[in-house]
Amino acid sequence: MLSIGDFSKVSQVSPKTLRYYDEIDLLKPSYTDVSSGYRYYDVSQLETILLIKRLKEYTFSLEEINQVLKSDQDQALLHQTITQKEKEITAKMQHYSLLLNRLANDLTTLEKGKKLMSYLNEIEVKLTEVPEMNVLSIRKQMNVKETGTLLAELFSRVNTGNFTPSGPPMTVYHSPDFDPENTDMEIAVPVIEQTKDTQIKPSCLCAFSTYVGPYTGLDSAYSNLIKWIEEQGYKMVGVPFEIYQTDPNSTPPEKNVVDVYFPVEV
Repeated sequence: MLSIGDFSKVSQVSPKTLRYYDEIDLLKPSYTDVSSGYRYYDVSQLETILLIKRLKEYTFSLEEINQVLKSDQDQALLHQTITQKEKEITAKMQHYSLLLNRLANDLTTLEKGKKLMSYLNEIEVKLTEVPEMNVLSIRKQMNVKETGTLLAELFSRVNTGNFTPSGPPMTVYHSPDFDPENTDMEIAVPVIEQTKDTQIKPSCLCAFSTYVGPYTGLDSAYSNLIKWIEEQGYKMVGVPFEIYQTDPNSTPPEKNVVDVYFPVEV
């Protein structure tokens, strides 16, 4: 058996942390002297503390680690949870990679003596007549993070209903303000067949802009559209919508192409 000091030296985990793990039932010592309160650990527990350290490196929470340990290190559960962490870390790496690219572009802009937000002037806005569309759609009050799930559900309906898409998918934002956790969204796809499940979206005059880049930067296109609408003397008469020209599942974030529309009138 190893004293808490020796166990701490070998595992390179502080005694304070080991005591905390004991308190939360994450890793309890093999034996605790009742009179002195000294904790002692079995040599076999070194493997457990090393597993805990590794999972912490993978950004597992202590609660998640506890679930793994309580399952007696069930291999299927461990594989599932590590796979999920891999996806999460990959997403974060992609996010920071995009940030690094944006930082590099901003530094280049500043080195050229330009204003940091001067890129907004490069976003072109046009006036266009959007034709009438027959669409199959799903409308829900939802978290914007669920968009991909809702889109998959919509295309499942397209396939099971033998509909023929006639254009790329789109999102219509019906909420009067921005609440990403609870927003009124409609996911739609134009289809050829007209049935009781489809609806006609009438033609409308729109201020329109094409945005290229990660979806997190769509606010730039929105801001420029609003500015243009006001400067040109138009008035917004409907809810904005986006049409996705590229598939985010197969397109790098920096190459996403989204057409943004704001219905307007003079």
